Amino acid sequence: MPLNIPKPTRFVQAGYKPVEGGFEKKEEREETIRERAARQSQERREYLTFTASDYERWERNRKRVAAQNAQEEWKAVQGNFPLLVFETKKKMDDFDAPDMTYGDESRSTIESYGFMQPFKNEMRYSPSMGYDVVSEDQFVLPASEHFKRMRSLGNDVVLWRGFSTKGETKGVFFEMVDKFERNEGGYYSNQLLTNALKEHETTSKFHSALISCLGENLKNGTLPNDILRVSSQYMMSEKGARLPKFNSGLDSDDLTNGGVLSVHDIWSMRVYVEQLEYKGSQVRGVLKYEIQDHFGLDTNDIHHLFYLMVN
Repeated sequence: MPLNIPKPTRFVQAGYKPVEGGFEKKEEREETIRERAARQSQERREYLTFTASDYERWERNRKRVAAQNAQEEWKAVQGNFPLLVFETKKKMDDFDAPDMTYGDESRSTIESYGFMQPFKNEMRYSPSMGYDVVSEDQFVLPASEHFKRMRSLGNDVVLWRGFSTKGETKGVFFEMVDKFERNEGGYYSNQLLTNALKEHETTSKFHSALISCLGENLKNGTLPNDILRVSSQYMMSEKGARLPKFNSGLDSDDLTNGGVLSVHDIWSMRVYVEQLEYKGSQVRGVLKYEIQDHFGLDTNDIHHLFYLMVN
């Protein structure tokens, strides 16, 4: 009778096998604050320790810069000075300008001046009188009354301020009215007014732009023969700047120191170079500004005055 003997069971062991040549376990520890400070201090000392090559490099750079500066010393610009380098289209001493003309005109012509027609008689209806009355006939007022009203623009409060009541130049407007009333003609100048425009921010911007123009157009130590055309185009470009002027903004001091009332925009300007030096594209020198305006109004000015008051 055959015997049923079970076959032997075969087991396969699975799992990770050890890698030959084991590793040594390193013991790690954090760097202490004192050790870190000592290490950083040593690194700084090494960084700040100059080598011989450092000194040699510095000496080469020093000699190079010295040689470059020696070659680029300030040199005189060649030309016949004083030289006119900028001029407005409106000329000096233009007694035929619209705001300088005078003479007899018809009443209807004078009454038509200005957006609000300030010289025209106002007709008002009086219910108590039952007819229209003329509020005021300015044409029959004496000249003294007109000059009195002109002065009131400077010292009477209009729009919560007087137009010539503050600052060193507050008396300039009244001197100009006095000269106007004396009917003596000629010219008027005041050093306080000159200084005010000389030191004005708009003058500074214009001057800086003009200096840049001269530097950019300097070739071989000379300015171009058509410098007037060049400077005019430059000043009208994005690089240029507007003519000097007294600001009429409601937040400007010029509105109360008489600057706007006496001058505002200028009529004409000429700029002369009396002395000029250059170094590379840089220029420096002595420039003379001649600036002129008219103490008068034309119809456009009357429109503009109204615009200033309502804006």
